[in-house]
Amino acid sequence: MVFPVFHLPIIIIASLFVLFLGVLVFLKEKRSATNKFFLFLALSIFLWIITLYISDYPPFASQALFWNRATVGIGFLMGVFLLYLVLVFPAKRISISPFWKIFLAIGGIISILCLFTNFVVKDVEFYPWGTNIIDGKLFFLSVFWSILNMGAGIWVGVSKLKKSIGLEKTQFKFLIAGILLFFITGLTFNMILPTITGTNEYAKYGSYFTLLYIIPIAAGIIKYRLFDIKVILTEIFTVIVGLILFIQAIVAPSLPMKVLNTGIFLLFCLFGYFLVKSVIREVELRQEVEKLSQAKSEFISIASHQLRTPLTAVKGYISMILEGTYDQLAEKQVRSLENVYQSNERLIRLVNDLLNLSRLDAGKIEFSPELISLEEMVPDIIEELRINAEKKGLYIKMVKLPEPLPKIMVDQDKLRQVILNIVDNAIKYTKEGGVTFELKKLDEQEEIKVSDTGEGMDEGELNSLFQMFSRATAGTQLHAEGAGLGLYVARQFIEMHGGKIWAESPGKGKGSTFYIQLPIRLNPKLLKTKTRTITKSPDDIF
Repeated sequence: MVFPVFHLPIIIIASLFVLFLGVLVFLKEKRSATNKFFLFLALSIFLWIITLYISDYPPFASQALFWNRATVGIGFLMGVFLLYLVLVFPAKRISISPFWKIFLAIGGIISILCLFTNFVVKDVEFYPWGTNIIDGKLFFLSVFWSILNMGAGIWVGVSKLKKSIGLEKTQFKFLIAGILLFFITGLTFNMILPTITGTNEYAKYGSYFTLLYIIPIAAGIIKYRLFDIKVILTEIFTVIVGLILFIQAIVAPSLPMKVLNTGIFLLFCLFGYFLVKSVIREVELRQEVEKLSQAKSEFISIASHQLRTPLTAVKGYISMILEGTYDQLAEKQVRSLENVYQSNERLIRLVNDLLNLSRLDAGKIEFSPELISLEEMVPDIIEELRINAEKKGLYIKMVKLPEPLPKIMVDQDKLRQVILNIVDNAIKYTKEGGVTFELKKLDEQEEIKVSDTGEGMDEGELNSLFQMFSRATAGTQLHAEGAGLGLYVARQFIEMHGGKIWAESPGKGKGSTFYIQLPIRLNPKLLKTKTRTITKSPDDIF
C-alpha cells in the first residue's frame, strides 16, 4: 500500500486540531448540552480520521476488516452527533421530541451493525493504494439514512435560522455553513467518487477537509473572537503554509537541508503566531467600536423618545392657550407664546431627526411603499407651508404640468418628510422672492425640482450638504439652532427608494435648487430586501 508523503502530516495536524477545538468549546461552557455534543462530534471526527488512516496502513492489514467497519460505523456516529447538535443548539439543556430520538436511534443502530455484523460492510479487498470495502446487504439503506440525516440537519438549521434574530442568527449561519460543507465533503468522497471509480480509493482524502466544516460549527457555538471570519482565513493561511514548510523539512534529502527547513518552519510558526495575534487584536478593537456605536444609537433613541413626549405635551398646551381655551391673552403675551411655540417646534423636529437617525443606524425604519400621485401630494405640502412663506413675504408655487404624471411607488410619509425639510429650509434661508416646485417625468423616473431665490451655496458646501451634522454657511449664520441632520436623513430615505437627491447652486446669493429623482416602480429585489431587513421599532407605536 502506497501513501503520499504528505498524507501522515496532514492527518496528524487535522486530527489534533479537531480534538483541540472540541476540548476548547467544551471548556468554554461545560454544562451546556450544545457544547457537550460538539465535543462528541469532535471526538467522533478525531477517531474517524485515525481509523481511516489505520484501515489502509500496511502493519494493520490483518485487521483491515475491523478498522474499515470501525471507520464506517464512526462515520454514522458523526452524523448522529451533528444532528443532535443542530436539534439542541443553542439551548444548554437537552430537549428533543420522541420522533427525533427514534430517528437518531436508527443511526446508532446502523453504527452498531457496522461494527459487529456484515450487514453494512461485508468484507474488504486489497489494492496497491489501500483497502476497498465490499458492500453488505444493508449498505444502501445506510447510505439513504446518511443523506436523510444530513438533509434533516440542514432543514432544522434553516428553520431555526428563520426564527432567530441578532447574534443568534449569525451563529446559525455559521452552523449551517459547517453542516453544508460536512454534507458536500461526505457526499463527494464517500458516495460520488466511489460511484464514479467503483472503489474507495479517494475516501481517505476526505479527512483533509475536516477543518473546513468543524471551524464554522465551532464559531457558531462559542461566539469567540478567534473565529471571526478574518481570523479564520488568517489561521487557515498560516496552517497551510506551516504544513508545507513542515513537509519540506521532513522530505529534505540531506541533514543540512533538514536543519535549514526546520529552522524556517520554526521561524514561520513564530511569525504566524504574532500575525494571528495582531489580527485578533484588530478584530477586538473593531468589536469595541461597534459596541460603542450601538450604545450611542441606543442612547440617542431612548433620550430622543423621552424628550418627544413632554415636548408634544408642551406643544398641545401652548396651542390651547393661543386659541384662547383658558382665557384671552394680551398681544405681548401672544407674541411671546408664539416664539415659545416655534422654539418647541424646532426641538420636536430635532428630536424626530435624532430618532430617525438612530432607527436608520439600527435598521429599524419601517418601509411601506404605495402608489401615489405627486401632482396631488405636492400641492398639499405647498398649502401646508404657505402661511410660513407669506409671513416672510415670499411666494411658494408649482409650475403647471403640460400633461398628467403616472402614479409612483413610494413611502408617502418619508417622501413627504423629505420635501417638507427641503422647503422649510428654503423658506428659512430666503429673504425675498420665493420657492418654486417643478415636476417632470424622465423615462422610468419622476423628478421633483425645488428652486429658491435664497442665500445659495458654494462648491464646498454643496459637496458636504447631505453629510451628518453638516450645514451650509447661510444655515449657521441665519439659524444657529439647526443640527444638520435633516438632509442626511432625507438622503437616506431617498436612497431607500433606489432614488437620488442632490443640490445645485450658481453661487452665494444666487439661490439653490434641490433635485429628487425616484423610480416610478420600485425594483422588486429592492422592495424584497427592504421589507425583510427593515422592521418596526418599538418607538413607532408612539
